[in-house]
Amino acid sequence: MVIARENVLNERKEHSIEELLLENEILRAENKTAKERISALRALQQVAQSLVSELNLEPLLKNILRSAIAVMDASAGSLLLIDPATDELVFEVIEGGGGEALQGQRMAKDKGIAGWVVTNRRPLIVNDVDKYERHYKGIETDTDFKTDSLLCVPLLAKGKVIGALEVLNKRSGENFNDDNLDILTTFAAQSAMAIENARLYRDLREERDRIAALEEEVRKRLARDLHDGPAQLLSAIIMSVQFAQEILTRTPEKLDKLREELEELEPLATKALHQVRTMLFDLRPVILETRGLAPALESYVKRLRLANDFAVSLEVKDFSERLDAKTEAAIFSIVQEAVGNARKHAHASHLELGIARHDGNLVVTIRDDGQGFDVAQLDRSYDQCGSLGLLNMRERAEMLNGEFSIESAVGQGTLVKLIVPLPASDGTDSGELEG
Repeated sequence: MVIARENVLNERKEHSIEELLLENEILRAENKTAKERISALRALQQVAQSLVSELNLEPLLKNILRSAIAVMDASAGSLLLIDPATDELVFEVIEGGGGEALQGQRMAKDKGIAGWVVTNRRPLIVNDVDKYERHYKGIETDTDFKTDSLLCVPLLAKGKVIGALEVLNKRSGENFNDDNLDILTTFAAQSAMAIENARLYRDLREERDRIAALEEEVRKRLARDLHDGPAQLLSAIIMSVQFAQEILTRTPEKLDKLREELEELEPLATKALHQVRTMLFDLRPVILETRGLAPALESYVKRLRLANDFAVSLEVKDFSERLDAKTEAAIFSIVQEAVGNARKHAHASHLELGIARHDGNLVVTIRDDGQGFDVAQLDRSYDQCGSLGLLNMRERAEMLNGEFSIESAVGQGTLVKLIVPLPASDGTDSGELEG
């Protein structure tokens, strides 16, 4: 009897130990899963923060996909966006599995697993792809990549689906689970907003480029019209006046009054012609297109000196090469705007222009000794800021990926500085402008 009781107790102990061991294993697994989830969320949070600062669409898309693949421990993945013009899904970025062959390929928005996710606006886990009828077999044919398991989530921005993000085949061989789905869905929502911001930034840059191109075309057309019209007429008037004066010297009788009128007309016509030529130069000097930025600025300074408004100096350091036409035109326009402000508003007696290569950048400075102003107060006044052309200068600087700044104080003059990245070259940078 005693032996039987001992056997029962031993069996109960063994059973309790087995239960404890099982519970311990479950707790370990849950703890491991929780740690993995926390680690994944932290990693994606860091990635999401970095995505906010990336405004160029192509590198942004690559960063999104690579981050998703890394955190999900996947072997490959793809990011697809809807083309608004055709309503098709486009493979924008492919990583792993030889997917480069799919780059740029299109498919109907309702086709394949990604199409289902986009159409239904819901995430989907498929851990046995071969048995899933919606799987698009053409992808594997094009890439020679065998998809075993797949997790696909929609990219939703402001309630609108813009594409899909999918990861394939866990490296560990495990199946994708609901934790993976939740994490990737959260990341996809943040990524979609970053994509929309980058698209808006791209559209803004394209619109600015379009406006700048139209502005340049208007400048050229106006310059051509001025040259072919008023400038030619004024030249003809001056020649006619000079010819008439020559005739009057031979037949002076009773024509003294006419001679006086003609003598007064000639300087007026000459002044008008000078103004038209100055306008032509301000619109777009031919020398800027034929010889480049530095020679154009030198010619510009010479014309400013001829106007006798104030003293002007120009210093060029370690810079003589040509830049692309748009960059040269934008920099020249910023200089013109800054000089125009100094002439019209600053009441300056001296103006210093500087242009130098420094640390891989082109540094342009315009300094005057005028009355100066409160920069903070000016920034708060949109109308005044616009009237001084500051908005135009800042926008042109942004188009060049440059930095634009103004330093000024009442009674202390003004310094306008533009820093523009230069194309990489083998030369060394040694020029520097103080200020």
